[in-house]
Amino acid sequence: MSARPRLPLVTLLLIAADILAAFSVVIDPDLVQEYGFRSNHPSFLTAVSSLFLHANLIHLLGNMVFLAAVGAAVELSTGSLRFVIVTVCGGLAGVFLHFMMTRHNLQPAPLIGASGCIASCAAYYSVRYTRLRVPVAPKLAISVAAVTGLWLVLQIIGALVKFGDQGGTSFWAHIGGFAAGALLSVVFRAPDFGQLKLGHEVLERMNSRGPAAVAFAAEQHLQQHPKDIKALWELADAQSAQGESVSESATLIRLMELTTEEERFEVVRRLCKIGRVSLLSPLKRLQIADQCRASSPDLSRALLRSVVEGPADESQRPDAMLALISLERDDHPDLAAKLLGELTGKYPMHPAAELARKRGWLI
Repeated sequence: MSARPRLPLVTLLLIAADILAAFSVVIDPDLVQEYGFRSNHPSFLTAVSSLFLHANLIHLLGNMVFLAAVGAAVELSTGSLRFVIVTVCGGLAGVFLHFMMTRHNLQPAPLIGASGCIASCAAYYSVRYTRLRVPVAPKLAISVAAVTGLWLVLQIIGALVKFGDQGGTSFWAHIGGFAAGALLSVVFRAPDFGQLKLGHEVLERMNSRGPAAVAFAAEQHLQQHPKDIKALWELADAQSAQGESVSESATLIRLMELTTEEERFEVVRRLCKIGRVSLLSPLKRLQIADQCRASSPDLSRALLRSVVEGPADESQRPDAMLALISLERDDHPDLAAKLLGELTGKYPMHPAAELARKRGWLI
């Protein structure tokens, strides 16, 4: 696999388009008046074109810095198509909310700028990483949720309370874009898909560096995606390669509840191989032994033996003995006879012993 890093191509194209639009405005300043969005003369064309226009260099640089940071993060974590949807819908949602709140103004300033798009990306990303902590001062870090919440409060205050001449700044566009991004994060289940893909790419790269590197990368990835089956398998393999049977068994137990039936059988085989199958309850082992009896009789035998060879007072032991007798009667009749004698001798009144009698296994 290629080790070249992925590029946020759509983000770069958007930045290029904004810069090109900025040069066009320098050549013809009237473009702002012509293609900026006006609430008293709304149109779909100006709703779209306004997203690429900026009032001045500071306005452009500020938005481009945020677009390069937040936009790239969203594109890389969720994919280019979803990024486009989040960006465009966020920008248009911002324009729409601005229109709804200012449509009665007689001479509104033209709305321009990509702030609604950026707010949408910020909301989309922050929903996924709500609990991620970011440093704000030495020895002080706060969650992304707190940062996002503070930003949103400031936008609402800016929209409701006027402080001098705010020019063409539209806090309503910021709020509308933010709301669209938050909604799309729910619709798309946040950027899980893309982030999983990125995590898998990292794990594949770590394979060339050895099991310790894979284990570290997998553990870091699983902090954000604790139910990622691929990462759990990678972690279990790395732990196995390092001879860490205790850690491997803990990872395999996590996989038990997430895998398909066929994969679950492989998990159990691994637990049997490292001598940790007793971590599964006797009842669970009996259930799995019954499920894999036809497809994997050897695994079924191993599970049943693990219960039979366990404590004599285990309540599931007689049932395990009966099931193991049923498996061994044709291939290993001597072992089946021995188990049958123990079953009827130690547990004569147990339903398993009674069932053996009814089946005619006792001579």
